[in-house]
Amino acid sequence: MKQFLGVRLIQRGVSLKSIPLTRLRGLGLALTTILWFWAEAPLMALEEITEGERLDSRSNILASYNQQDFGSHIFFGKEASASDVLQAEAERLFKQGVRQYRASQYREALQFFQQALPIFRQVRDRVGEATTLNGIGLVYNTIEQPQQALGYFNQALIVVRQVGEQVWEADTLNNLGGVYQTIGQPQQALGYFNQALSIYKAVDNRSGEATTLNNIGGVYQTIEQPQQALNYYNKALPILRQVRDRSGEATTLNNIGVVYQAIGQPQQALNYYKQALPIRREVRNRTGEADTLNNMGVVYQAIGQPQQALDYFNQALPIYREVGNRAGEATSFNNMGEVYRVIGQPQQALGYYTQALPILREVENRRGEAATLNNLALIYQAIGQPQQALDYFNQALPIYREVGNRAGEATSFNNMGEVYRVIGQPQQALDYYTQALTIFRQVGARTREAASLNNTGAIYADLGQPQQALNYYNQALNISKQAGIRLGEAASLNNIGEVYQVIGQPQQALDYYTQALTISRQVGERGREATALNNIGFLYENQGNTTQAIDFYQRSIEGTESIQSEIQIEELKSSFASGQINTYDRLINLLWNQGDFETAFNYVERAKARAFLDQFANAQIDIRAGADSPLLERERDLQIQIAALRQQLLELRNKPQNQWDEETIEEVTTQIETLQKEYENLLTQLKLQSQETAELVSVDVASLAEIQNLLDDDTTLVEYFVTEERTLAFIITHNSFQTVPLEVGKEQLTKELKLFYDFSRLNNPHPAELKQLHQWLIAPLLPYLKTSQLSIVPHSILHYLPFAALTDGQTYLSDTFILSKLPSASTLRYLPEKRKPKTDTLLALGNPTISEPLGILHYAKQEAETVARLFNTDALTDKGATESAVRLQSQQAGILHLAAHGQYNPLAPLFSTLHLASDAQNDGRLEVHEIYGLDLTAATNLVVLSACQTNLGELSRGDEVVALNRAFLYAGTPTVMASLWNVDDKATGLLMERFYTYLKAGMGKAEALQQAQKDIRSQFPHPYYWAAFSITGDGE
Repeated sequence: MKQFLGVRLIQRGVSLKSIPLTRLRGLGLALTTILWFWAEAPLMALEEITEGERLDSRSNILASYNQQDFGSHIFFGKEASASDVLQAEAERLFKQGVRQYRASQYREALQFFQQALPIFRQVRDRVGEATTLNGIGLVYNTIEQPQQALGYFNQALIVVRQVGEQVWEADTLNNLGGVYQTIGQPQQALGYFNQALSIYKAVDNRSGEATTLNNIGGVYQTIEQPQQALNYYNKALPILRQVRDRSGEATTLNNIGVVYQAIGQPQQALNYYKQALPIRREVRNRTGEADTLNNMGVVYQAIGQPQQALDYFNQALPIYREVGNRAGEATSFNNMGEVYRVIGQPQQALGYYTQALPILREVENRRGEAATLNNLALIYQAIGQPQQALDYFNQALPIYREVGNRAGEATSFNNMGEVYRVIGQPQQALDYYTQALTIFRQVGARTREAASLNNTGAIYADLGQPQQALNYYNQALNISKQAGIRLGEAASLNNIGEVYQVIGQPQQALDYYTQALTISRQVGERGREATALNNIGFLYENQGNTTQAIDFYQRSIEGTESIQSEIQIEELKSSFASGQINTYDRLINLLWNQGDFETAFNYVERAKARAFLDQFANAQIDIRAGADSPLLERERDLQIQIAALRQQLLELRNKPQNQWDEETIEEVTTQIETLQKEYENLLTQLKLQSQETAELVSVDVASLAEIQNLLDDDTTLVEYFVTEERTLAFIITHNSFQTVPLEVGKEQLTKELKLFYDFSRLNNPHPAELKQLHQWLIAPLLPYLKTSQLSIVPHSILHYLPFAALTDGQTYLSDTFILSKLPSASTLRYLPEKRKPKTDTLLALGNPTISEPLGILHYAKQEAETVARLFNTDALTDKGATESAVRLQSQQAGILHLAAHGQYNPLAPLFSTLHLASDAQNDGRLEVHEIYGLDLTAATNLVVLSACQTNLGELSRGDEVVALNRAFLYAGTPTVMASLWNVDDKATGLLMERFYTYLKAGMGKAEALQQAQKDIRSQFPHPYYWAAFSITGDGE
């Protein structure tokens, strides 16, 4: 799945073999700042129309407040009366409210207006009362509490009608119309605007008439009737010129530009923006200038000139900052994020969105907050993290409802439907799409309707109803063409191509794919271009045109790798890579079938653990260096909250089980999971801010020749690549390269591994499952395995396979070969530089005193003490085996030995834990995200995790493993020894004693483990007792 600018790209099956094709999906919401336009009581201001999702960057509503309404009261020759004093105080409070509003201090403004209101009423100043009621309504509308705003505007309307102020009555009607437009009730809005228009015409108020014409145009723009909108804007423009309202003229020119942009005439739009911009500069409307610059940027983005767009956004940003317009600043960040999303740089987009969000919350712009949450969700969806996306959509949805934004609510439904489709719940997805489509049609949001039509069509395609799908796709295509939405047009063309391919009309399919490819290139959207290339490649593969298929697959991968190379954050890179693996699978199989094994091997390496390789190749970074204080404070707060909840959970579970309060336990567990997700998001924000992260470089995989040069004469490297139908094996030595196809697929491998992991019968030292796996994976390779050392690069489910225990029924693999594992063959390039001068310094911790009820490690203390004696040092045990000791002393340790409980967290792998003793400084839970921050670059050559499940982790489709063992490799050690399952305490103690004895005698790490495993088999013959541990990294 890929998605940028809210257009989803879906991996889906189109044949009986579920061969993947990539489908483009419907639009989410981009944030572009264009302002919509309505009048404000006597504090009238102009605000323009937004295209797509609104992030209101309002012209300062109170900026044109006319101070002559409330002159300064100075009394000469007599003492002021009590009424005069009260009147002056009310006016002072009102003016202070205006100042606070201009400074975006809306809550403070509200307080001053609310203090002024009863005083105006006390002195019976009806004009002041009406003005203040309008001001309060304006604040509530600004902070997105429309019902409150309506209440105060309606009160103001009653007062102005009682005092016979017709112009103010019209102004207030305009305000009411503006609120109804905001909450998605365009007909009510038109009713109020038309009442206002009649009054302005009756009293010959030309300026008010022009303002209202603009407002009516804005309604038609909102409900996507652009010609009607243009008619009203064109009526307003000559009036504004006649009354020499230069500011209003600029606003109207801007609004006309918005319409032309919406109907797909970007050059016309630019023409009007270019007329508006010098006028706004002439009248020194700095906010308006920034707004128009932003709008020009949006046009350049739409016509596929992202650098031009960024130039304009970067001109707007400092102006917003200069005038203190925080909402405008957030708008610029969002628009910049949108550019980076469109051009396929999700990490940069995420950085800008995360800057926008706290600003919008600070200024209480709820509509903008919801839109930004939506955009963040789209990024996580694009990089293959649907659950994260769903979390953000679920935050956005209630806000859209709260502020009455029906189109935003529908957009959330649309996008949530996509998440449910991705996670395999098509009926739930269809329900959400149907809700979205209904609302989009009700509010007249035609371009968003096209997005929802596209998505609905995709569900019918998934359900095997191609004609239904085609009907929806064609509806979406027509709307996108009419509105000039090029990316939406590309999405529909791609999807129609898919249908024609499914129903056996390949030439039709190719025509549509080619049109989609052309548009994607024109707008500079690399992700969509890669999608179209992939689909064309798949079509050629189905036709048996292997040469063309390989060419298009390779071009598709070049596009996705160019995006991936620009992502420095490991979690984002690995999830993004997961979404592209199908193309690698297809290409590798075709190359293999063509006999181009070397190129196939190159793509196998490119498909594996790229995030790990980039991190392993770069210097260690400190993501907290130079971080914003609020982020660091939030991190500390989260740590405290999570620790407190864990303690509460521990106390709940320390009671006898028949006394457990299951409801409270579930509630606390859910709270912990929620805070852990927030912590993960915070870590991402820290990385986005980090200059050191920005300086990380993406490295190329090693070539076959380079890998061969890195291997010594006594080592053979075997790299596996598991597909659904078969497994490919590449066998490499210093001077040879062999390939063997293995007739076993992922499903069969998984089944046998699950049977082995049952561990219900431990009396047979050569389990049938391990014999079968040996027969599949090792026996066909034996003719090529001539060296004593075997370095294995697993793939997919094979990460969980104990290779040492594979058996032919008599002999184990580890009897014949010294075994080690690598995350990818390319890591060989970086192992030599990770090695340090050998030392006998050891830091050993055993049997830490912990509060969690994880069971007693009876032999762990003895194990740590025995190992420590071999190195003439003391072990840290019981209360002394603290997390703090690891943090403080591990930098100087050549070997770090940890005999403790390990716990894999499948819901939050970054919180997988080594349980150590706590003290005043640390809680004793050494978690994966904390291990990343250890510095093991100075002395550490080996980390031994003599604990349970320390080799387990979350395995992505891009073959990344988030686990304790890889965390220590990140931290700087070249070698980790860790376990695949919950190990037997006594057997492990004996194994470790023998391992270190052989290590001290001069054996390499992998050979020492081999000999130790052989030694304890006489006492503990079943692989359960001795085969859990393996060496990852440098086996020397």
